[in-house]
Amino acid sequence: MPTVALSHSPSCAPRATSTPFGFATTHVDTTLALAADHAALDCDLWEMALLSCARKHRSLLWYKYHHSVLRRSTLAAMRKQQLSSRTAAFTQTSATPFSSAAIAMLLQPLASVTVAPPPLTTAAGVSPLSTPEPTFAETASSSCTPTTALTNAVAANETASSADASVKQPPTRESKAPPSPPPSSGSWRAMLVTLFAMISPEWGKESMELENDFLDDLRVKSVPSHISEVVASKDKAMFWRYDMDSYAANRHNEDRSQYIHDTFTDEVTGEATPLFFCACYDGHGGEQAVEFVQRKLFANIKARLVAGGESTKLSIINGFRDTDEEFHRQSRRKFQKGEWTACSVGACAVIALMVGPKLFVASCGDCRAIMAFRDASGALSVEQITADHSANEVGEQRRLRVLHPDDYDIVREIGARNFYVKGRLQPTRSLGDTYMKVKDVNKAPMPRGLRIHGSFKRPYITAVPDVFEVDVAHRHPEFLVLGSDGLYGEMSNMDIARHVAKFRDAGAPNVSAALREAVLERVSQYYGFSVADMEDIVPGERRNYHDDITIDVLHFSPPSTDCAAPHAAAA
Repeated sequence: MPTVALSHSPSCAPRATSTPFGFATTHVDTTLALAADHAALDCDLWEMALLSCARKHRSLLWYKYHHSVLRRSTLAAMRKQQLSSRTAAFTQTSATPFSSAAIAMLLQPLASVTVAPPPLTTAAGVSPLSTPEPTFAETASSSCTPTTALTNAVAANETASSADASVKQPPTRESKAPPSPPPSSGSWRAMLVTLFAMISPEWGKESMELENDFLDDLRVKSVPSHISEVVASKDKAMFWRYDMDSYAANRHNEDRSQYIHDTFTDEVTGEATPLFFCACYDGHGGEQAVEFVQRKLFANIKARLVAGGESTKLSIINGFRDTDEEFHRQSRRKFQKGEWTACSVGACAVIALMVGPKLFVASCGDCRAIMAFRDASGALSVEQITADHSANEVGEQRRLRVLHPDDYDIVREIGARNFYVKGRLQPTRSLGDTYMKVKDVNKAPMPRGLRIHGSFKRPYITAVPDVFEVDVAHRHPEFLVLGSDGLYGEMSNMDIARHVAKFRDAGAPNVSAALREAVLERVSQYYGFSVADMEDIVPGERRNYHDDITIDVLHFSPPSTDCAAPHAAAA
């Protein structure tokens, strides 16, 4: 079993102890530095050695630094081994530069001329040595084949190189070492590799950038703390208008909003269909996952739709799965390099996809979608389309306990009526969160706060969404509201629908922005100050009062004048 040695300051008196794991350690009162043999210490032993150290030396920065050193050294050894194996033949045959005589012999069958090698030069004070002249310069003829010429070129190169070496390093009188035997001629493969190297010298200099192709996929482009936009429909038969507003409470806005006008052509039927895609994303743990989902989710769904052969619902589900699996691959590669944060971030999503006259709503996480209707009398009613995938929901708790009977702590209560999956995450479905889904990640060394202990027979959370189809032509909805938990945590569904209807009838230029103002007003009243004071608080500090708020409103029809009159009279 390898030994973990801990270096310390000479001025400190160490004391040797034995840990329960059998590791020899030295405890000192000053800062310790890990000096283990990284190659001989596997992942499990590394973690045991880490646990045997003092608590203050198990901080995330200390761990991340040494794990990065271990990973970098491993990758460097792998690159060196691969580079050595790929360039072995090239090094064997091209270590000594070709002499001019060998090159002349190689080109002689093509030029059909006799080329004599250049005379050997001697250094000052050194007598010229007699060297045998290469016979090919005098006997070469046009009947010499390229294969014979290449064989003679290799032999001539070795002879000329030996002669050059003997000129530069003449033997002394005291030297009695026997002359070195002439090098043997190379094999056919070596000669062909040499010829190929002469034609394409960059062959032996191939770049070994093996793990940089995925870095751009997890890049983060921070968005402004406040974004607001209104988009008119290109096809009034689908919807009337789309409003969005996103307001940051965190230092970096972890929410995203997205809309796309597009058309896809089914590869099977060849039919072109217009579509409109809008989505609300709520990230947690950082911005990497929510940025990745914003770039990839619609592209993966559209690719499934274009390929054909499956229903629209199944295309949406598979699009979510493809996005989640792709993020897992990227985050695990970064985790292997010591960047564990890529495995601890995730994003919830709620989307609305209009394919022609059909509306599909999909939810994965605790974002929500509600739809408002009006009856013949003009009365407003609201319907929650999606279900909240949260550990606070009794139905989700029951589902998790059925799927994970061996984990007694699959749902843990932390605080008053706040439940978390394995005590880590409140959403029971999300995109990303690799450490909650991939068992191998939890086997590797990682911060203790992220490690999941349990059976791990299957992923603890999933990225499979709930998909709902709404017949817009038959039900005649008035509007659809997509929002993050920053909205639905402050207002009920009916309150939201009433505010949206009031702002629509009042002719608000952006209903989403007006609704966000109403949310901030309610929060500020609760804490006893004005909305202006709330907005003056810098992002990051606002998180003490409310979460990031993102609201998307999809208007299927313009406000009716008959409905606007009662609101105007009430105002």
